[in-house]
Amino acid sequence: MVQNETENGGASLLLWLGIAVVVLVLIYVLAKTVKAKAGAATKPGAKFRPSLTAEDVEGIRFRPPRLRERGYDVEQVSDLLDQTVLELRRLADENLRLQQQKADPLSQPVLVGSPVITPDQVVNRKFQTLKIRQGVSPAEVDDFLDRVVLGLRQWNAENAKLRSELSGNTLGNAS
Repeated sequence: MVQNETENGGASLLLWLGIAVVVLVLIYVLAKTVKAKAGAATKPGAKFRPSLTAEDVEGIRFRPPRLRERGYDVEQVSDLLDQTVLELRRLADENLRLQQQKADPLSQPVLVGSPVITPDQVVNRKFQTLKIRQGVSPAEVDDFLDRVVLGLRQWNAENAKLRSELSGNTLGNAS
């Protein structure tokens, strides 16, 4: 009986060791993958991949608010999203022209246009709330606007980095 318990204990220990090895291997592989992806995004010449595009904003649809919840005014939210689409298109166009100028330094310099809307303006935007169950879900709008702020900041940072590279200032590459 004692020998049987020892054999079961040994088999159990081997099973746990096997599981631990598998988990460690998975962690190692995952860490390598994440590091490789992070490294690719920061390498010189790596293509910028925005987290948000004008098409993403145009395709967003919000549900009505939950039961007993007041919703945001649809017109006000739509106006902000329209401004966001215009700004994302402006930033994407500026980015393309900056990349073209980087490829052909003799081309016309890229003039920086005025922003249609800034990330800070999105953060500070307040919407009128309507009667219960009218409008759009505040939680969904707020979550999406967090993505908008992040996306606008990424576009602005990428364009600033390109302008810095074009001006010969390498301090912008340290980020």
